[in-house]
Amino acid sequence: MNVIIAYLDDMFFFIWIALPLVIIWRIARWKKRGFKLKESLHEIGFLLLICVLIGLFSQTIIPKPGAGQVYGTGVNLQLFRVVKETYNAIVYLGFWQPFYINFLGNIILFMPIGFLLPLLYRRMVYFPNTVLIGLCISLFIEITQIPQNRSSDVDDLWLNTLGAFLGYVCYLFIHRSFPTFTKAFKKVV
Repeated sequence: MNVIIAYLDDMFFFIWIALPLVIIWRIARWKKRGFKLKESLHEIGFLLLICVLIGLFSQTIIPKPGAGQVYGTGVNLQLFRVVKETYNAIVYLGFWQPFYINFLGNIILFMPIGFLLPLLYRRMVYFPNTVLIGLCISLFIEITQIPQNRSSDVDDLWLNTLGAFLGYVCYLFIHRSFPTFTKAFKKVV
C-alpha cells in the first residue's frame, strides 16, 4: 500500500507543477477564441484529461534514477508472462504488490482515458476510436521506456488497453443513464 501512495504522491507532484502552465495556456486560448460559457464543462473535462496524462507520463516516461535496478530492465514480448509471475508471487510468496501495481495499476491508470475521450469528443464516442487511442498511448509509453533502460512489457499493452475499454464501458453506462450530462461536456463546434 505504501508503494501505491508513493506513486500517487509523485503523480500529484508533477500535476501540481504542470497545472498552472496548462491553465494559463487554456485561458490564453480562450481569450484568443472568445469565451463561450457552453464550453466551460468541456474545458474542465479537458483539464482533467491533461492532469491524467501528466500523472500517467510522470510515472512511465519521465526517467527515474535507479528505476532499472528496482523494476528490472528489458523487453518482454512473451504474452501473459506477468500473469504467471504475479500468480507465483501471490501463491508462493504471499506477495500482492505485483497484482496491485501490474494489474490494477495498469488498468486503473487508463480507465480515465477511456472515459474522458468519448465524454469530451464526438469522434471518440465510437468504441474502436477510444480503445485504439488507449492502445496507441500505451504503445508510445512502452517504446519510450526502452531507451531509458526501463522494463517494457507486452502485457502492459493489453492491460492498459483493457483499462481504456473499461473506462469506455463506464462512459456508456453514464451516457445511457444521464445523456444530457454527457452531452454537456461535448465541445461546441
